[in-house]
Amino acid sequence: MKKETNFIISIFTFCILVFAISANAAPLEIGALDFPPYFILDNNTNVKGGIHIDMLKMMFEKAGIEYTLQGYPPKRLYTNAGNGTTQVFMGTRGVPEYEGKTIVSPKPLAEISLEIYTLGDESSLPKTVDNLKGKNLIIIFGYGYGGLLKFIEDPQNNIKTESPKSHEAAFKMLQIGRAPFVLDYSDPAIEAISKLNIQGIKKATLKNIELYLHISNKVTDGQGIMNRLMKAYDELKAEGKIK
Repeated sequence: MKKETNFIISIFTFCILVFAISANAAPLEIGALDFPPYFILDNNTNVKGGIHIDMLKMMFEKAGIEYTLQGYPPKRLYTNAGNGTTQVFMGTRGVPEYEGKTIVSPKPLAEISLEIYTLGDESSLPKTVDNLKGKNLIIIFGYGYGGLLKFIEDPQNNIKTESPKSHEAAFKMLQIGRAPFVLDYSDPAIEAISKLNIQGIKKATLKNIELYLHISNKVTDGQGIMNRLMKAYDELKAEGKIK
């Protein structure tokens, strides 16, 4: 009887281990939002490429971890990151939808500049975040702006906003005078301004925002996966394959 009991326990333990291993056997979904030139999407769903997409692909391949790529609008990506539907993504810290719900890389993998743009006088540009109080802004729907959205939406700061759904739409609004300022990240803004051939635009940098690798807390052995990916990142940096 004792041997039979031990055998049953062994089989049960084996099944648990197999289940735990198979839980992460499926490829991890890397989520992305349209943020050229870093993440380039088609119709907010199909991932076409981008600087950071290339970097993540190299990291996953070097670490030997299977993955899939999926694009989303910003708000959907943040929600998916929070509930574990999307397991991996690059993003800022301080976004309510996923804050405290992900394992965050021990160091940032990139940095981006948050800037404010105008077609008016350069002297009118807010030079600090606090200077945004009382202003009318064009902000892109779904972006958290590195945690700055909470400040923007605080009624005490008296900031009025227009919220188009793309970088190009934001600058089109600026052209027709819907508001005097656009708040956007430097690189996608440069692309939008170039496509629209906007002349005479002025800008000021409000803050630099760091981007981290995030892995959902719901991923089995998420910390182990993060360790493998960061090891791959450091090796690729040493090899000069990523900047």
